[in-house]
Amino acid sequence: MIKKYFMLSMLAAVLLSAVSSCKTDLYEPDRKEKDAKKLYEENFKAYIGGEVNKQQEWGFNKTFKSRALTRASDATVKLNEGYNFTYPKSFMDIVKDYFLEDKDTKKPVKPVSNITSWDFVMKGEFANVLAIYSNTTANDEVGIYWYDPATETFAQAQKKTIIANIQNGLDPYYLLMVVEGRWDKPSTTDGFSVWANGVQKMENNAFTIKMAVGYYFGVYVKNLDTGKTYYTNVNLNAKKDEPLAALVGYNNDAFMKQNEINYVFGLSDDDVPGCELIFTLPKLSTYPDVVIQEEKKLEYTRIIAEDLNAHDIDKDGEVDDTDFDFNDIVLDVAIDTEGKAHCILQAAGATLKIRVNKDDNLEVHKLFGVGETEMVNTNKGPKKDPVEFVLDGPFSSVRDVPIHVYRQNSWMELTAPKGGAASKIAVPADFVWPDERVSIKTVYPDFPRYAIDDIDAEWWKNKIR
Repeated sequence: MIKKYFMLSMLAAVLLSAVSSCKTDLYEPDRKEKDAKKLYEENFKAYIGGEVNKQQEWGFNKTFKSRALTRASDATVKLNEGYNFTYPKSFMDIVKDYFLEDKDTKKPVKPVSNITSWDFVMKGEFANVLAIYSNTTANDEVGIYWYDPATETFAQAQKKTIIANIQNGLDPYYLLMVVEGRWDKPSTTDGFSVWANGVQKMENNAFTIKMAVGYYFGVYVKNLDTGKTYYTNVNLNAKKDEPLAALVGYNNDAFMKQNEINYVFGLSDDDVPGCELIFTLPKLSTYPDVVIQEEKKLEYTRIIAEDLNAHDIDKDGEVDDTDFDFNDIVLDVAIDTEGKAHCILQAAGATLKIRVNKDDNLEVHKLFGVGETEMVNTNKGPKKDPVEFVLDGPFSSVRDVPIHVYRQNSWMELTAPKGGAASKIAVPADFVWPDERVSIKTVYPDFPRYAIDDIDAEWWKNKIR
């Protein structure tokens, strides 16, 4: 009997030793643990083999580095009532040809123009903008935007109102039209009838705009009923997949042969292509130039992160390298011109809860539709399609999108402190993250050198596994 108990005891010891020597992917809640953040910092330094370079910013300063911003100086807008422009019937007919209306619905249709996104460039002391046509029942604000392209992008454009509400009376904007031999005030809600009857002549006042030479500017229409704004530069629009503005007169020989004095352009005041409002910008000695602005594609940065689940350094001072696979969350992020963060969740190698933007509905396992201990797209566990979502923000950079892990009974943020241990890192969007429990420096051997010495090293280009 004594021998039997001895044999059972030996077997139990062997099994216990075997279990203890196995590494596990799962969080061990019963294991006595130091403060997670402090333990992670200690292990990270041991893992890379030294102190983090004090200037190290973990890639977030490279992909979305904030540019030094010098704001454009102010622009002035003045209703120049002493500066009238008169347009003959031939001009009206040309404009009507380029900005067609459906004869049955009396609604604008897509203009005859392939220029649907642009900025004007101020070339002299001033430019004049004139409103010549409206066919809308909406309460529309009209204004200008401008920015200095040397130090700003269109995302930093400033705005100034020209017309507070186009429905509050047209007298200051376009004075009179000659229709059937008499001067009439055109109706804002029945522009088609006025044009269809044959406008013989039109006279209106100019909004004179002054700003620094070289500044980019354009016109916007804000629909006060819906709250949406439409710009001559499509990149500023919330809706970019339809042409909601049109310009003729720029590199358009047919138009210029008939009309040598104006750019003519239109804007929609809703999400439907067509120009409910039409403007002219007369050619004077300081005639602005035009810069075509195509829609800018979103540029994604990939964020790879660790969930702070570092084990204690063993008695020999060794750290468990497989803790640092940096695939606990893999998230692609792009910031648009409105400060919204467009996100694509690629992988979740964590067995702890991780959420984005402090939103429980954006917990990574929940987004993938799996249990909290399941790993997704890390060569362990199920494969799932990426999940896309958008955060309203506003965010100024991908670094600002918060990611938290739930451990030690609290939500802890994953960070990339300058000169400190990073639990999230920014890499190119085509970066291939390591498989589950494969150390990042095993796959990318230049990573420790990048962390300690060479902050400009493109360490992700040297992949050996």
